[in-house]
Amino acid sequence: MASETASGQLRYILELRGKKIYEPKSTVLFRRGDKASGMFVVLSGKVRLDLGLDFGPSRCHGAGALVGLPSTITGQNHGMTATVTEDAELSFWTPEALESLLCNQPELCHSLLVILGEKIAENHDSERALIDTEKAEYADY
Repeated sequence: MASETASGQLRYILELRGKKIYEPKSTVLFRRGDKASGMFVVLSGKVRLDLGLDFGPSRCHGAGALVGLPSTITGQNHGMTATVTEDAELSFWTPEALESLLCNQPELCHSLLVILGEKIAENHDSERALIDTEKAEYADY
């Protein structure tokens, strides 16, 4: 329960202090393979994450979602494509701004690790679903 409160506090700070931007429906925030330039907190609207392919799983995220966090933290390229599906207000964080926040408020690091762990589990589930779909398709041949 304490981790939920801490995660809520981190999300609140990320929502409040990030650079506010507005993006219309169909805007691509980043594509799979792009170098991470930062992460987005969804304040309103919806953002879909998918593999950027014509098939495979996708997830829609609404208010409170952190989009692009794993790549922003690791500095690796984005593993998914993020597309605005409903006009969205977002809070944007560069890697440097996020690092500065965590250095100045180290008590938020645990909350970030909890959220990051949840994201990794979600991504693992999506990858597993894609593999299972591909296996089923090839079984028909």
